[in-house]
Amino acid sequence: MKVRLLSHGHLRGTYNMGVDEAIQRACQRGEVPTTVRFYQWDPPCLSLGYFQDAQKEVSLAGLKEAGFDLVRRATGGKAVLHDDELTYSVVVSEKDLPGSVLETYHRISEALVHGLKNLGIPVTIAALEHGVTSRDPRFRQAACFSAPSWYEIVAFGKKVIGSAQNRKNGVILQHGSIPFVFDAKRLVRCLNTTSAEHAARVEAMLGKKAIGVSQALGREVSREELEREIVNGFRDALGWELEPGELTQAELAEAQQLAEEKYGSEKWTLERGRLEGDIY
Repeated sequence: MKVRLLSHGHLRGTYNMGVDEAIQRACQRGEVPTTVRFYQWDPPCLSLGYFQDAQKEVSLAGLKEAGFDLVRRATGGKAVLHDDELTYSVVVSEKDLPGSVLETYHRISEALVHGLKNLGIPVTIAALEHGVTSRDPRFRQAACFSAPSWYEIVAFGKKVIGSAQNRKNGVILQHGSIPFVFDAKRLVRCLNTTSAEHAARVEAMLGKKAIGVSQALGREVSREELEREIVNGFRDALGWELEPGELTQAELAEAQQLAEEKYGSEKWTLERGRLEGDIY
């Protein structure tokens, strides 16, 4: 299957989320094909899952002091600090990637695993333990890399990619964070903690649960090589042939509108909205 490949630079968090949703909407209208996109963030940005309580879980003062942005994703999951990382997104019709949420999540995870293995990282897909449900206390953690997910991509027992998915009008949007270096201290600075001791405990816990690709390999990994190997991973695992493309004029205009009117809105960011589609 021919797939459009987009490779974008460092963009503001509100615009990044606007672009992902604009692609999903264009795919729903049949205007664009399946799309894989890579991008980064400037300034660093904490993204919240759709259902998270910003007032309860986020240190707005900490974000301001650090100079970080805040945005709410249209997908579920927990908070992610997008800083020293490569982010991927996949927009695909359910007709082209059939299956349940867990099945499609697993198939995309297989492509990512192929890519990281090509890079030399000994990653595996680890399913949740039998019987674990969303009532498990670990799901109450605010940070994505501390909370369990259905098919975690792990290296040396630590989570190396954090992903989230939604489905709307027959089109899947999945995006995720692939840190080069996972910095627990910077992330904890963005979260509400009750004391210095509590912050230290959360930092230590996160350090045991997450790792970046450069840390896993013991050397600096460039964006170019990581992106290249993940592209190869989609080819190897899913048979997708990724061909460089561009956003359409309609996508560009809709992305800007979404960035300004939705993702740049305090109402959207600080208040949980109504459910739109299936969000995981």
